[in-house]
Amino acid sequence: MPMYGYANRKCGDSNGVHDPLMAKALVLSTGEARLAIVTADIGSVVSEKLRQEVSSKLGIPLLLLAASHTHSGPQFLPREGSPAPPSPYLAELEQKIFGVVEAASKSMFPARLSAGRGSIQLGYNRLLLREDGRARALFDNLERIPYGPVDPEFLLLRVEDAQGNPRALLVHYATHAVVLGPSNCKFSADYPGVMKARIETALPGVEAMFVQGAAGDINPLFMARSGDEEKDFAVVAKMGETLAAEVLRATKTMKPVDVAAPIAWKTGTLNFAERWDKSKSIDVGIATVLIGRDVAIAAVPGEPLHKLQTSWKQRAGVAFPLFYGYTWSGGGGWPGYIPDLKSAALGGYGADNATRIEVGAGETIMERHLIHLYGLQGMWKDQPGRP
Repeated sequence: MPMYGYANRKCGDSNGVHDPLMAKALVLSTGEARLAIVTADIGSVVSEKLRQEVSSKLGIPLLLLAASHTHSGPQFLPREGSPAPPSPYLAELEQKIFGVVEAASKSMFPARLSAGRGSIQLGYNRLLLREDGRARALFDNLERIPYGPVDPEFLLLRVEDAQGNPRALLVHYATHAVVLGPSNCKFSADYPGVMKARIETALPGVEAMFVQGAAGDINPLFMARSGDEEKDFAVVAKMGETLAAEVLRATKTMKPVDVAAPIAWKTGTLNFAERWDKSKSIDVGIATVLIGRDVAIAAVPGEPLHKLQTSWKQRAGVAFPLFYGYTWSGGGGWPGYIPDLKSAALGGYGADNATRIEVGAGETIMERHLIHLYGLQGMWKDQPGRP
């Protein structure tokens, strides 16, 4: 079937599978509150049917569908702005994802949550400022020049059972899963797949999961563009193994987080005008999650640029502010690229080219996340406070 991403892909439909594309589900519960986080080795995903079935049939009212954004996955949703119907593969995908969420919900156990962080720059900012004062994308950076700015930090969540055995490790990192280029025609999870496999080998019994951050303007420093399959997949392995090694080091310093307070969340749908055709509009569904006092998640669909993630991390005021980009939670479709104001002004791919959403939408989304978060923390009062 057709492959996701690159409009200039040389070989058309997929000609095979290099490594498996996985969907994994983690269900968390405190008291009556239940949510499911699904990570999937696909480019993008939207499914109101799946959200409704997980809620009605499994009693899980919040579903976060996080796509890794691999460009070596299947193309099953219509391209942005296209009236074409989705591929029949969507129904198969929905069935499989429902199955893993159901299996996770039936295998709950008393658990402890730990969190940690580390840092390694494996990406570069592809929006380079040019001599005319405008930015344009540098899609291929074979010299591995670490153009910035980027967010090199990764954040970790680990689920441990009552005996202290680690059972799941969620790795959150913001770099496009495009180590493989347009000459590749085999399905692959790209570097996140290698990273997960290496972690699971090093930590038996652990399911490794990958959540993409605000990677809309961040490409990997490792790029496989030779056209030689063996050489190109060796580059993918190098990128994934390098990130995995740093993650494994960081797991040794992870600390338990306070989850005495119930998991809480707030969802909402924001409406924006199209940037270029004001007669059209775009709905963006978001979800803000607070886990205990230390962990807050801002889930945003589409492809947000990295400054929105750094803004959330600077302003959320919690120990572990997680920004889940490429994550659909309901109420709207897939909005495509979501730039910050400065990037939208300077232009380039994803900033003024190939983006449809109105200027300022990124900041509006982040302000709403903060309003939600402060509400979940009980900061909004019915009456004025003391003078």
